[in-house]
Amino acid sequence: MGTNYYVHTPACPNACEHCSASEELHLGKSSAGWRFLHQAESEWPREQARSLWLERAKLGEIRDEYGRTVTLDDLLAMIDAKQGGQSHTTYVSPVWGRSDADFDCDGYDFCDRYFS
Repeated sequence: MGTNYYVHTPACPNACEHCSASEELHLGKSSAGWRFLHQAESEWPREQARSLWLERAKLGEIRDEYGRTVTLDDLLAMIDAKQGGQSHTTYVSPVWGRSDADFDCDGYDFCDRYFS
């Protein structure tokens, strides 16, 4: 069980009727006992994932999956507090093995496949 976090980008002021909604971008997931798992895009260079993720996180309001607003500073503090948890990048599942989609960037766990 965990909590997913999203950034909600503002709608484009010149958007047409069918694309006027804001976009919800997955930032990652916090699960008990684990490091925060950051959502990366598959086209992101892995060595730049942390800086690209931070750029994404600054695009709008951050909310958890329950609709609670979280500041970027509070999210980053929570992420840092979870750094002592189990790493996704070193865990080997007895069922699935190790995922090639999980990787480390600047000491943080990232995944470039969809997860929730």
